[in-house]
Amino acid sequence: MKKWFVLLVLAALLVLTCGCTDEASPKQASTPVPTATVKPTTVMHTTIATPTAVPVTTLTVSETTISIKNNAFNPSKLTIKAGSQVRWVNDDDHVHNIEFIDKTFSSSTFLLGSTQSFSQQFDRQGEYAYMCRVYPSMKGTITVVP
Repeated sequence: MKKWFVLLVLAALLVLTCGCTDEASPKQASTPVPTATVKPTTVMHTTIATPTAVPVTTLTVSETTISIKNNAFNPSKLTIKAGSQVRWVNDDDHVHNIEFIDKTFSSSTFLLGSTQSFSQQFDRQGEYAYMCRVYPSMKGTITVVP
């Protein structure tokens, strides 16, 4: 039995030494495998603007607006502060033309058609009388105070 044991140990040593030799197995040349490079990116978030309704403003008569209606200035007498602007709006269906009696200002370069307007700024105090050149009976006065 001792012989079998010795033979078994020798056989095990032989198997172990056969697998462990100094001779290296030939290596295969390695081919580089491309790898994907992931770069950090910046994601831009955009917001699509939703259209908003623009309020429609209608011209209303105020202390600095004079309406021309039914061949009359309304109001025909107006008092404003120096530096204010006055706008005449033709609400008639025919033309008008505003001219100041002292010829300081005039819309004479054009006739005011229906719905057209003429604006004038008043920087100096005083009284300014005006009329319509098309209908001379139409008269008005603007008083400018400091």
